[in-house]
Amino acid sequence: MSRLSDARVVRTRQALRQAMTELAEDRPLEAITVRAIAARAGVGYATFFRHYVDKEALLADVADLLTQAFLARIRPLLQQRDRRGAARSLCDFVLEHLALYRALIAGGSGQTVRAEMLRQCLVTVANTRQPASPLDDLIQLHLVSTILNLVAWWLRDLEAVDVATMAEIIERLVLTPVGGLRADPPKGL
Repeated sequence: MSRLSDARVVRTRQALRQAMTELAEDRPLEAITVRAIAARAGVGYATFFRHYVDKEALLADVADLLTQAFLARIRPLLQQRDRRGAARSLCDFVLEHLALYRALIAGGSGQTVRAEMLRQCLVTVANTRQPASPLDDLIQLHLVSTILNLVAWWLRDLEAVDVATMAEIIERLVLTPVGGLRADPPKGL
């Protein structure tokens, strides 16, 4: 029975995440109600609260899953110092999950989600490596926030910039300069 119950929990959580994503595609976060999320997910209003305390907790869960998948995809490339490959992989990942990224990063609730993704990325990176200098925290903040904002900019008009060009922009504007800072930190840091 517990296995069936666990499967239902997984399905319900997935349905709630999907509903939040779909609703965020065409309305700002403030306009999305728990009732609307539950109705879109096909679950009862009270069921929502068995899984999440509020819609912000659901949004954080959606952003967390997206962030984890994103980091898993680009981490090996960054460890190999393949900056252009990492940037291209990131852009491909965004296109593979286009509806989700558009809804959550470039949509009406984009600022909230980018802030949550930034927080989650910084926590994840902090848990996986020890800072080598006081500058590391600032570098991580700059790296993640700049990439998220560039992706949001790109998603507003995908036709204007192709994947290869966007990957080059990310690599040249963010990854290479940050790599240079890590290799040769400013004096005194």
